[in-house]
Amino acid sequence: MTIQFSRRGIAARLGRPLKARSSLVRRLVRAHDDPGKQRIRAWLRELDDEQLARLGLMLEDILVLRH
Repeated sequence: MTIQFSRRGIAARLGRPLKARSSLVRRLVRAHDDPGKQRIRAWLRELDDEQLARLGLMLEDILVLRH
């Protein structure tokens, strides 16, 4: 079973800009000039939402990672 979330729907329901809760996701998103972190972010983007949730990422973290 795969869990799919609508990015616009979640952001609209939250009523605020998305902010990563996970420090890992925050560091990966800020690392524009670090090729290693960019590869990790690309690898995580390849995983589906259910797999990311199993790694401990919350819904907002997943949405920020995919944005």
